[in-house]
Amino acid sequence: MKINTFSWNLLTMVCCVSFGWMGMTACVNEIASTGEVEEGEIPISFSLKIKKAATKMTGDAFEAGDRIGLFAMLTGESLAESRYIDNLMLQCGDGSKLVPERVVFYPEDHTALDFVAYYPYAEAGLAGGASSMPVSIQTDQSDAASYSASDFMTASKNQVEGSEKAVELAFSHQLTKLKIILVPGEEAGADELLAASPRLVATGFYTQARYDLAAQTFSGFSSVADILPAGEWQAKDGQLEGCEFILLPQAIDGTQAFQMDWNGRVYTCPMPAIAELEGNMQYELKIDLTEMDSEILEGVVASVGEWPDAVNLDPVENTDENTALHVSVLSFEESQVYWVYQEGRGAVAEVCKEYLLSDALTATAITAYPLDEDGKADLTQGIVLQLLGVDESSHGGVLRWDEADNTFTYESGQRAPVQALYFDETGKMCLDKPAQPASVRVIAHTLRDVREGLREYPIVKVGTQYWMRENLKATRYSDGTAIPLQEQLNGEAGYFQTDGTYPLCFYNGEALLAGKISPEGWRIPSLADWDRLEAYVGGNVALLKGGPWEPLVGYPVGSPSEDVQPATNETMLDIRASGMWLSAEGYVNAKQMVGFWSWDEMNNQIPEQTVFFIAQENEMVKTSTKSSEGEFYKALAIRCIKE
Repeated sequence: MKINTFSWNLLTMVCCVSFGWMGMTACVNEIASTGEVEEGEIPISFSLKIKKAATKMTGDAFEAGDRIGLFAMLTGESLAESRYIDNLMLQCGDGSKLVPERVVFYPEDHTALDFVAYYPYAEAGLAGGASSMPVSIQTDQSDAASYSASDFMTASKNQVEGSEKAVELAFSHQLTKLKIILVPGEEAGADELLAASPRLVATGFYTQARYDLAAQTFSGFSSVADILPAGEWQAKDGQLEGCEFILLPQAIDGTQAFQMDWNGRVYTCPMPAIAELEGNMQYELKIDLTEMDSEILEGVVASVGEWPDAVNLDPVENTDENTALHVSVLSFEESQVYWVYQEGRGAVAEVCKEYLLSDALTATAITAYPLDEDGKADLTQGIVLQLLGVDESSHGGVLRWDEADNTFTYESGQRAPVQALYFDETGKMCLDKPAQPASVRVIAHTLRDVREGLREYPIVKVGTQYWMRENLKATRYSDGTAIPLQEQLNGEAGYFQTDGTYPLCFYNGEALLAGKISPEGWRIPSLADWDRLEAYVGGNVALLKGGPWEPLVGYPVGSPSEDVQPATNETMLDIRASGMWLSAEGYVNAKQMVGFWSWDEMNNQIPEQTVFFIAQENEMVKTSTKSSEGEFYKALAIRCIKE
């Protein structure tokens, strides 16, 4: 009999597996024509398992909603030619039970079937006359769902005749798992390395291919992209573990590497030589962090078969040069600005994470600017490498700033987000790899204050201004003379410091008048600098404020709102409500407000008013710099601006 419509109850199938993946939308697939073969009355049921251990992050079994695709052919017929069952979707329900989208039956004449299954389910299935399907991995595997969605498993069972017994399909992983282990040297232990939270990215690996379900081979590799790992670092046995990748099995030809941003310095570890990564295989790559004088690290790779103990291979000495800056590796934690150095030329470019705000474009972007011999960025020749959160191909365009007006124009590019930035032998930035790419070093650009040892401050670009991303903590003038530590405002020059693990520094006006406090190459902003900053964000200082804010007690007086205003910090300037210092009360108004000094450089004096950020205000507030308790100045914070 030929069955065209089913009214049977859905079958329940036992699922004893150790992997589950991200679900996809299912469709009802028709049973393909197989000549005169008719369906019988014996329903087909399945039981599934995974060979050996599995790589699943979220558990050791399929999860509710996970979906599998299934094909069946009459024994002797090929998958590409004729399918008795075409891309049947099986879904895992509660309690790890599989439920097919419809009931299917063995052939009426007891002809044996060959089964091929794959995971995760793809609605498109296989085209007619084809046995291969597209397979891809996620370029960002940093959450469990995307990591799970990257894996690909298959199972097959041949010459199965009609029976009440379930067809057991043993799945195996066709992709490669690579675990990363960081081995610290004597300079830094595992705990110190863990605190630095190195950011890692795999570069040069293919992320798309086709897999032939019949031949069980990959082909048609494409789409080289940077890949972010799954997992988080954990200290174990004196080294860091926990970050890992799922990769397509592919040849290692010397173009694959790993870049790591560690404490604002970018290091490269070329992939050690292996003829080809194997599917259903786990590898471990140990990266040695002992050699700190170079940005090229060494790695040792071990294969782990189907998850037994590792078999160590000989160490490989890598001499590849660092000829590309991979944007994904930049954490921007040490600073919002990185400098790119080229041997024999010094710093040739800077890469920024900044907030672009205009009538035509509003976006957080990763940008690059060429540097002149004095380290000044040419803001008229910027390149937008990535507009974060923008999917369309509008990246890679030219960004030109008008420094007089603090505005920009953007000539939109026609690229997907730029993943790698190259430099030619002249130091010119290139979005495409030049014939002779130059070797470069990439280091977070910070304000280095050497007055009392070495203190580094992160830098952030807002419009055409470069600001410190933190408040100043200097305890000496620029000539090395100590600034007196004071406890009470009384007209004597000094600084005031809070208690705690992360002490804050405040300076009274008398200290500003007594000597230069700002680091070399930087200055205390003028009122005009603050006005320029506020104008760039259109008066919306929520874009400048970060961290928690609480209502300022006794406020507002004439304020339009009593509510705490937003602190969204899109500019990444990170203005925190760090309070201030008053004569009688000492340290006050933490999490409620903050005041910053301004300086009149032309007249070499303190303006009568300076800038305050207050919880209930979404604009800068200017008020008197003198204390209301006497003829002396308040003690406020300092944020310096680049000269």
